[in-house]
Amino acid sequence: MQRFTSLNFLAHLYLAEPTDESLVGNLLGDFAKGLPVTLEKRFPQAVVRGILQHRAVDAFTDAHPTFSQARRLLSPHRTRLAGIVVDVFYDYFLSTRWPGGDEARQEFIDRCHQTLLAHDEWLSPQLRAVLPRMISENWLGSYSSIGGLALTFRRVATRSPVAAGVLAAEEDFVKNREELEMLYDEFFPDLENFSRQWLKDRD
Repeated sequence: MQRFTSLNFLAHLYLAEPTDESLVGNLLGDFAKGLPVTLEKRFPQAVVRGILQHRAVDAFTDAHPTFSQARRLLSPHRTRLAGIVVDVFYDYFLSTRWPGGDEARQEFIDRCHQTLLAHDEWLSPQLRAVLPRMISENWLGSYSSIGGLALTFRRVATRSPVAAGVLAAEEDFVKNREELEMLYDEFFPDLENFSRQWLKDRD
C-alpha cells in the first residue's frame, strides 16, 4: 500500500546538495507530482534533480529492512500511517544528533527558510500555501523533543479521519525508543551512502 506523503522534511533537506535548487527540490518532492519530463516544464533542471533525489530517498527508505522492522513496533491501528510515523521518529534522531549541535541545526533550518522565501517562483502552489505555517510553527525544529513529536502528530491528525490514527504516536516512540534508535543507527548510514551515490551517478 502506498503510504501518505512523507514527513521527514528535515532528513530530505539534510541530504540535499548545498545549493538553493537542491534544497527547494528536495522539499518539493512531497508537493510536486508528475513525470520528470513534466516537471522539467515547470521547474529548473537543478530543482527537478532535487525532486527526483527526494523520490529516490523515499523509495530506498521504504525498501530498507530496518524500516519495516520499525513499522512493526507501532500500535496496530497505525498500520496505514506507519510510514509517516517512522519518518517523524527518524527525524527526531537526526535532529537530536545534528552535527555541531542545536545551534548548527537552527542555522541550517534558518538557511532553509530563507532559501524557500527567496525562491517563491520555484514553489508549487501547495508548498507556497503551507510555507508560512511551516516557518511560523517551526516544523523543521519541532522534531527535537517528545513534545514536538506530539505536536507534529496532532497537526497531521487534522488532515483527514484516516490521518487521525497518528494521534499519540509519540507513546509508541517512548515505549520502543531503544529499539527504534538501534534501527535508525543501522538505517541512516545506509541512507547517506545511497544518497551520495545517487548524486554521484548523475553528475
